[in-house]
Amino acid sequence: MAERKNAKALACSSLQERPAVNLDVPLQVDFPTPKTELVQKFRVQYLGMLPVDKPVGMDTLNNAIESLMTSSSKEDWPSVNMNVADATVTVISEKPLQADSPCAVGSEDPNVSGPVAGPCREQAAEERLLQNEEEVLVECRVRFLSFMGVGKDVHTFAFIMDTGNQHFECHVFWCEPNAANVSEAVQAACMLRYQKCLVARPPSQKVRPPPPPADSVTRRVTTNVKRGVLSLIDTLKQKRPVTETP
Repeated sequence: MAERKNAKALACSSLQERPAVNLDVPLQVDFPTPKTELVQKFRVQYLGMLPVDKPVGMDTLNNAIESLMTSSSKEDWPSVNMNVADATVTVISEKPLQADSPCAVGSEDPNVSGPVAGPCREQAAEERLLQNEEEVLVECRVRFLSFMGVGKDVHTFAFIMDTGNQHFECHVFWCEPNAANVSEAVQAACMLRYQKCLVARPPSQKVRPPPPPADSVTRRVTTNVKRGVLSLIDTLKQKRPVTETP
């Protein structure tokens, strides 16, 4: 018994004297960065928007394009940036610089001195900041883009946006050298949106072919086959030979 007690005491003392194990725990953890959305940018001219009656149709698209082209000249169409992303089509216009104050002229001249020089330089700096501001003219989610296409003129591109309550807007653009690249980018965004909807749909909601109607050809053929099989079985039963009794 004394030997067992001594062995336990030695084991406990060895555990207490064992140095603590240092665990290398990183102080900083690198989390995966979110996947950035691919954005294609195009420099185009914005003809404007017209409300339309239908959400689809090349006739609707061409009528809106012709109406906007005949009601304005090319010099009146502002240059804008069209950003085509996977989920959104955005039309952005740079905010024009308004420099109609007396400080806008000569404010950058280093020879200007006096009590007005300081405020003029500050106002000029503010105006340069305003020049970099952007104004969102159109923001259309791809899920609400009901139709798109190139007009009769290969430079024209337009899409129809569903704004809700059976209201539809047709936005028209002029592209250089043609509208092929813009059209392909918007079409690719629509196809990607469609593929995401198919993947996200649960298996129970997948489209199944409807059952054939009662008077369909398939049902009539199936019924005739069943009748033929039953009549064949009856015929074989009637022709079965009768076993002779000894």
